[in-house]
Amino acid sequence: MALPARWSVDFDPGIARYMVGAMGGQGSHMIIACPAGRGADISVTVNGVIAPSDSPIGFRTAGRTVVLRSNGNGLIETKSKANAAAFGQLWQAIRAGKRLDISFTNGVSATLPLTGSARALPASPCPVDYRPGKLNL
Repeated sequence: MALPARWSVDFDPGIARYMVGAMGGQGSHMIIACPAGRGADISVTVNGVIAPSDSPIGFRTAGRTVVLRSNGNGLIETKSKANAAAFGQLWQAIRAGKRLDISFTNGVSATLPLTGSARALPASPCPVDYRPGKLNL
């Protein structure tokens, strides 16, 4: 399934997915999943390679660099205090930018367009999983 070169949103029962890029093969894409009742998750594939496990993932746009850490499966969750804070910054930067540069620690990188991002992504970001005072594993 090819995703558009502009940001779009797909609503399924209980989840909204904000996405851009090309799925499959050697494509690069980003999907922000916002399930009802849970915090947001981000999946990123660069040139057909998923984000490395337990690694910092760099995002640069609108003159800002934001770093979020992937989990053991390469998924970026918002359970940690650091990822939760960075997620809000990334959301706003995506809405304001023209292009998104993504880089993995293994040297793999790509650029995704941000065309349509301000229209597809609401002004307020999806909820995060991090809760102060809660055991956030």
